[in-house]
Formats: sequence, structure tokens, C-alpha cells
Amino acid sequence: MEGDGETSAAEAALGLSPQTFINEVLNFVDDVCFQAFEYCLQEGAPTAVGAATATNKAEELKPGVNEIHHLVKDVLDKRMNNWEMYCLRKCLTVPEGFVAPEDDNSSAMVLHKDGNSDSELDAELNSLRKKLADANKESEELQREISSLERQTTYKSNLNSSIAEVLKLFEDKSVQENIQAIANTIPKLHQKMKVMKRKKVELEAMVGQNVWNVNCLRDQKRLAPGKGSTVIFLWISSLLSCVSMAQTLISPPCLTGSAPSTEDMQEVNAAVNDSWKE
Repeated sequence: MEGDGETSAAEAALGLSPQTFINEVLNFVDDVCFQAFEYCLQEGAPTAVGAATATNKAEELKPGVNEIHHLVKDVLDKRMNNWEMYCLRKCLTVPEGFVAPEDDNSSAMVLHKDGNSDSELDAELNSLRKKLADANKESEELQREISSLERQTTYKSNLNSSIAEVLKLFEDKSVQENIQAIANTIPKLHQKMKVMKRKKVELEAMVGQNVWNVNCLRDQKRLAPGKGSTVIFLWISSLLSCVSMAQTLISPPCLTGSAPSTEDMQEVNAAVNDSWKE
């Protein structure tokens, strides 16, 4: 009896009620059993059977179902009584010497009885406020990082889309053929440019030499008038031919260089006119 008193006191202190729990379980089992046999009777009703002799069969079925119900209930009651005794003795008993730990409420009550409870609560409240401020600050930083990552993700997605479009364009057979044709043409173009540049340099040198010769002949003519007109005319004719050829070869816009100047051409024309006058 003393043990039962200690158990009851411990259960009351912890707010437990094993007997209430067991009674609820027993009631639930009885309800399930009753509903099962009621279902059998409803399935055997005349409206469910639907035959001419259904009423007689339903009347005969009802006593049989009731007998089975009583047999099952007797066996079930014995088993549930054994289960109740086992739970009360083995599962829902408080061990000897068991002491419940003090919870937060009891600690708070003890602190409340002390004179320093208000100051400690204020300190704890300030600590919680500081933690909340730190948590909000960290949340803002995380939100900024998330926004930055979202922008980077969007940029990378757009970049990947552009790269995919370019790769798709390069995979086109016609584009590859055009690129290959351009690559094959570039060496030929370089070779032609080298040839044209070399011809340009040679012609410029030839024109410069002829202009120098004309200047020399003009100086000789001034020193010795009336002599060498035929030679001057031949040199001037050769010079005009070279100039015409140089202009024809150097005229393509792909090559840049210095053509004979206007002053040189005027000097050549003046020399020709002087030679014809003589």
C-alpha cells in the first residue's frame, strides 16, 4: 500500500493518469467491436439481400451474429483485463526512488522569490534583443548575398544562351564553308598584296629616276640652249609612258602609297612644251 501511495503521489506531481488512459483504450476497443458486428447486421438486412426470403434469413442471421458478438466480447474482455494489469504493473508504474527534475517553471518561481529576479530578467531581455539585432543584421547580409548570386546567375544564364547561339551558328554548314573559304583566300590575298607592293616600289623608283633625269636635262638645256632637243623629247616621252603605267598599276584602292605629285606632272608638261617650241 505504501508503494501505491508513492506511485499515486508521483503521478499526481507529474500530471499523469494511467487509469484514464487505459479506460479510453478499452472504450475504443469496445466501440470498434460493436461497429464491426453492427456492420454485419446491416449487410444481412432484407434491403441489402434483395431476395424474396430475405426477411426470414435476416431474422435468422441476427441471433447468430449476437451469439458470436457475445463470445468475441467475452474473450476480448479477458484479454484486455490481462493487458490492463500488465500496463499498470510493468509499463505505467513509477520506479522506486524516482525524483522528477526541476523544470523551467519551478526555477523561475525560485528566482521570483529571490530579490534579484527583475534585474536578471532585464539582463536576459537585453541579451535577447542583442541576439535579435545580430540575427536581423545577418539576415540582411544574407539577403544581399542572395541578390548578388541571383544577378550572377542571370548574367551567366544570358552568357550561356549567347554562347549557345554562337555555337549553333558556327555549327551551320554554310557558315563553316564561308569561314573556310575566307581562310583559304587570306594567304592568296597576302601574296597578291606583296606582289603589288613590290611593283609599286619599283614603279615609284622608276618614276623618281625619270623625274631626276628630266631635271638634269632641263638644267643642261638652260646651260646649252638649242642642243639636245631631240634627246629631251625622247626622255620626256619615256617619262610620260612610265607615269601612265605607274598610275594604272598603283590605282587599286587596296594599296596605299605616294603617286607622282602634281608639281612633277606640271614640270614634265612644261618641259614638253618648251621642247616643242624649240
